[in-house]
Amino acid sequence: MKIEFEQRGECSLIRVQGRLDATWADHFSTTLMGKIREGQHWLAVDASQLDFLSSAGIRALMQIYKELSKVKGQFWVINPAPFVDQTLRSSGLGMWLDVDSTALPPAANTYPDTEAVPQVAPQMEYFELDAGARLHASIPATWRPWEALNPSTIPSVTFPRDSIALGIGAPQMPGMDTAALLGDFLAVAGNVVFQPAQEQTPADYLLAEESFIPQLECAQVLQLQGQMAHLLRFAPTDTQAEYTLAQLLDKMTAHCAATAVGFVILGEIDGLVGAHLIQSPGALSSAADIQYPAIREWLSFCGERSYAGEQALIVGVAATRSGPLLPQLESAPAGKNGMAAAHMHATVFPRQPLQNGILDMHDALLQFLNAAPPKTVMHLVEDKRPMLGLGESALVRGACWFSAIQNPEVLA
Repeated sequence: MKIEFEQRGECSLIRVQGRLDATWADHFSTTLMGKIREGQHWLAVDASQLDFLSSAGIRALMQIYKELSKVKGQFWVINPAPFVDQTLRSSGLGMWLDVDSTALPPAANTYPDTEAVPQVAPQMEYFELDAGARLHASIPATWRPWEALNPSTIPSVTFPRDSIALGIGAPQMPGMDTAALLGDFLAVAGNVVFQPAQEQTPADYLLAEESFIPQLECAQVLQLQGQMAHLLRFAPTDTQAEYTLAQLLDKMTAHCAATAVGFVILGEIDGLVGAHLIQSPGALSSAADIQYPAIREWLSFCGERSYAGEQALIVGVAATRSGPLLPQLESAPAGKNGMAAAHMHATVFPRQPLQNGILDMHDALLQFLNAAPPKTVMHLVEDKRPMLGLGESALVRGACWFSAIQNPEVLA
């Protein structure tokens, strides 16, 4: 099989020559999935030189069509050979064929097989959603490592749809000691993902449904309520294959003149660096100074940059100065008036494409939360150890919603 790509404005025209059967179906779908991943969301397959189409080939076409449907893309099959036309129409897929191929934009350049096509989406694109929007910060629970925790003082915190949050907590379960279950969590738009404080236990979640508002018993929580004012879309370039979280924070600072910001990032992972609790702080009977190697009984730290190629949902708070729940960012440029401290939690999902351009945060989140379950929740950290350090978490492409915090003094 021979595949060529010709860029037609926002449309990628795919010329296919040969047979689309069981031998070539995986190659075809993998190649086109790569284009969707790069932001190509309008694909037109020129089937004039497609000699044969089997059920395996139809399945590959259907896979591409479904993936584009998730991001409101377009999928056409144009100029089909008679056999291909008859096969698709008899299979009930005539909707791919009944299009006007003259509506395609004019030709640009042709690229053989899997060679890179210029991306449709700009590599860094900014949108102002609501210039007046702000976030209001509160800290309902303030446990600090490694203080003794009094179970009777653990507050119950609700997470309405206009809030984001991160911290340490657990849902209240009848007959269970909540203090023994406390683990890392994040909350976005009324949806909560939490990591039980046990080794080799997957993340769990509570979704806002109808009048249900999730709540957790929390030892520690940073909560922000309000709306997002800004959206930043980012994608790789020839000179920058990924973006560290410090770099994204720097981009936010350029568009948001504030001493503190709250943000939500949904993006494809280059690598995450972080840890999560494997033993609840409720197990502490007294304050302790837990150092290495004893810390390994409490925290699971990733041994390598993790989850490359999957999707991260990151909730964070950043500020120009550190505070009790905002550790210093070692990667922050010295002397620069930017975000020098941050607290970030991430959860991981299988990768799905994101719609280009302006993207509603709630709609984008539901696409992931209503699909495959989350894999983990991590407290993101920087690992700056000489020689052995893993560095920072980084993303390849995605969307970042952010807004200024109107009462940053709460974080100090």
